[in-house]
Amino acid sequence: VQTLLFQPDCTPEMLKDFLGDIDSEIDRLSDIVADLLTLVKIDSGNIDLKPEKLSLDELINDTVRRLKPIAETRKVELSASLADGIITMGDARRLEQVFYNLIDNALKYTPESGKVFIELKSIGRQAVASITDTGIGIPEKDIDHIFDRFYRVDKARARSTGGTGLGLSIVKQIIALHGGNIVVTSRENFGSTFTVKLPIINPGGQPR
Repeated sequence: VQTLLFQPDCTPEMLKDFLGDIDSEIDRLSDIVADLLTLVKIDSGNIDLKPEKLSLDELINDTVRRLKPIAETRKVELSASLADGIITMGDARRLEQVFYNLIDNALKYTPESGKVFIELKSIGRQAVASITDTGIGIPEKDIDHIFDRFYRVDKARARSTGGTGLGLSIVKQIIALHGGNIVVTSRENFGSTFTVKLPIINPGGQPR
């Protein structure tokens, strides 16, 4: 902005470039503020969860459909195999946030011609959803820290993709609030798998 203010001979092309940078930075800062507000609510116990019976396959399928255009733009194959009839009790908006974040991250860090695959199945009393990519992977030394707040495996790349360093921390805490957990396995340069486990309920609303 200061450059624009004090650059008397700013060309239309330069103006467009600077405005694009400003727009991107505003979006990034807005995301940071929104993530910080979410964390404050979680830490204070004031996060407003609205639990209801949810079909996980429908929720994840809707998320995949929303992200298909992004996958096509990035030339990454996005596919899913979702068992139906898996019901959990949860806040639809927050669980959508979880799966959107995880799938979007997989797309961001998977190069062209790569693949992102989502699988949903039930194991015992748990719904198990895995997001697997053929992306850049996570160095072994970083795996134990990726859910830490503001932690970035590659600070330069995270900034270029719009990361705040808060998304995975929020994801982990939202899952914990739903009585579940998340784990990650990864090999650098081969890809990663994030596995989310949530309790299943039967039609009566109790764990199966």
